Amino acid sequence: MATGHFAGPEIGRRRTHHSSARHGGRNDSAKAGGSRRSFRLNLALMLCLAPVLVTACGSATPAASSAGSSPTTAAPTAAASGQAGPSASGGSDIFASRLYGYSLVVPPGWQTQPADSSWLTVGLEGRCPSDWDCFTGSSGEPTLAAAAASFPADLTLDQWRARMQVGLPGGCIDSAKPTATTLGGESAQTWTTTCEGEGLHATKVVALHAGRGYIFLFASPIGIGLETDRATLSSILTTLRFAPS
Repeated sequence: MATGHFAGPEIGRRRTHHSSARHGGRNDSAKAGGSRRSFRLNLALMLCLAPVLVTACGSATPAASSAGSSPTTAAPTAAASGQAGPSASGGSDIFASRLYGYSLVVPPGWQTQPADSSWLTVGLEGRCPSDWDCFTGSSGEPTLAAAAASFPADLTLDQWRARMQVGLPGGCIDSAKPTATTLGGESAQTWTTTCEGEGLHATKVVALHAGRGYIFLFASPIGIGLETDRATLSSILTTLRFAPS
C-alpha cells in the first residue's frame, strides 16, 4: 500500500522533467539506474515493514478473541442449596406451608387450600377448618388437614397427644391405644377415631418439632376402610419434610 504511493506518481514526474533528445543514451542510462535504485529502495522498505505488519496482524487476532469471550458461572442446583426437600414424581406437586413450616408432595389430582390464619384455638374444629392447611382428593374424598401451634419447652409428646384427644365430639370414639411412628424424622404417635353418626373415621398423627406441636388429621367415609386410609396417608406423610429451624 505505502510502497505503491512512493513508487508510482513520484517516479513518473521525474521522468517528464529529464526527457530530452540531446541527452540521449546518457539520460537513458541515468534513468535506468534511477529506476533500479528506486526499485531496490522500495523492496528494502517492503522487507523491513513486513515483520511489523505480520506482528500487528498476528497480535490482533488473540486480542479480538479475548474481548469476545467471557467466563461463565454455573447456575446453582437444588443439591447445592443444602436443603433436603420432598421430591415430586410425574403429576404431583410440592406444597410448602406458609404458616406451619413443613412441605410435602400432594398426590396427583388433589386440591390444596392453605390456612388463612394461625391456629390459635389449638383444638380440633372439623375436617378442614380455615386455619388449617387442607388437602382434598379429586372426588372430594378423602381429606387431610394439618396445623401446628407453639408449645412449652417441657411439653412431652404424650401430653401433646392427650391435648389433641380432649373435646372429642359426641358419638366419636378413639382407638384404645396410640401407635408409635415417625413424622419428618421426629418421633410421632398415631391413632384412629370413628364417628358412626357422621359415617366417618379419621387417622390422626401428632409430633413435636422446633418448639411446635403438629397434628395431621386424615378423614374419609367409613366405607373406604382404615387399611386403605393408612396406605394413602402413609404415601403422603413419608414425603413430609420440616423446614430448617
